[in-house]
Amino acid sequence: MSAVSDILKSLLSRIQPTGGETQAAEKHFGTIKTRLETVFAAKKFPKVGSFSRGTFIRGRSDVDVFAQIPLDEVWWGNEWKSSFTILDNFRKELATRLPNTKLGRDVHAIVVEFRDMDIDVVPAAWGGFSKEYKRPMYYIPDGNGRWKLTSPEIHNGYIAMKNQESGGKLRAVAQLFKFWRLCREPAIPISSFHIEMVLASEGVCVGVKSYAECMSEMLQKMAERDCAGIRDPYGISGNIPATKTDAQRATALASVRHSREHAKAALAAERVGMVSEALQQWNYVFNYELL
Repeated sequence: MSAVSDILKSLLSRIQPTGGETQAAEKHFGTIKTRLETVFAAKKFPKVGSFSRGTFIRGRSDVDVFAQIPLDEVWWGNEWKSSFTILDNFRKELATRLPNTKLGRDVHAIVVEFRDMDIDVVPAAWGGFSKEYKRPMYYIPDGNGRWKLTSPEIHNGYIAMKNQESGGKLRAVAQLFKFWRLCREPAIPISSFHIEMVLASEGVCVGVKSYAECMSEMLQKMAERDCAGIRDPYGISGNIPATKTDAQRATALASVRHSREHAKAALAAERVGMVSEALQQWNYVFNYELL
C-alpha cells in the first residue's frame, strides 16, 4: 500500500461522524417532529440525504429529514398551493417551537441552525407508491414555488447497489469528495445527492482503482460535464442539478478544473515514485487540510 493511500485512508477515518453527532441529530429530529406532527398532521419523518446513505461527514454536513404531510395539505381547491407558502408555514411553526434558534430557507427546506449542526426540514407531500419499484414517492418544493416528485428510497437503493459493485469505494470516495468540496475557500456548493449520483452512474469507483485514482477521475468527470445536471436514471426527479444557481455552477467548475490539474499531477508523481511531490499535490487539492 502506498503512502498516498495511507494518507487518504487516514483522512477518511478523521471525517467519519461521531456517535455523539448521530445522537444529537436524533434528538433534534425529535424536537422538530414534536412541533410539526401536531400542526401539519405530519405522519412520518424519514431521514434522507447523506445521513441516510452513510456519507455524512464529521462536523461538516447538514442533516436532512422529510416531514411527510398529507397531499391535501398542499392543495387549495383544485390547485397546488405554492411551495413557498408551505415552507413559510413550516418556518413560522418551527420559530414558535424554537424561538432562540436561527432559521433559514433553502431551495427545498427550512434550515434549522442548531448550535452543533444544521437540520434541513423538507415538506414532503405523499405521492403514492411507485408501481414499478414499490417504493414511496413524495412531492417536495422545487425552488420555484411549485412541487417536484422524488423518491429517496429508490435513489438510495441505486446508490447502495453501485456502492456494493464498487466494493465499498463509492461511499468512501463520496465522503472524500464532499470533504474536498467543503475545505475549499469558499466552500464549493455542489449537491451531495448530485455527487453520489454522478459517482454511481458514471462507474467512477468500479474496478481496481485506488482512492486517489477515483478522486482524480471524479474531478475529471465533473470537469467534462461542466458541472451540469445529471438525468435521474429512474426518470422520477428529472434533472438533478450540481448547484442551485448558474453563478454557483461557474464557481464550482473553476474549482473542479483547478483541483483536477493538481490531482493529475499527484498521480503522475506517484507513478514515478515521487511520493513527497504526490502528497504535496493532494494537499493542494484539499486546501492544505490533508496533512
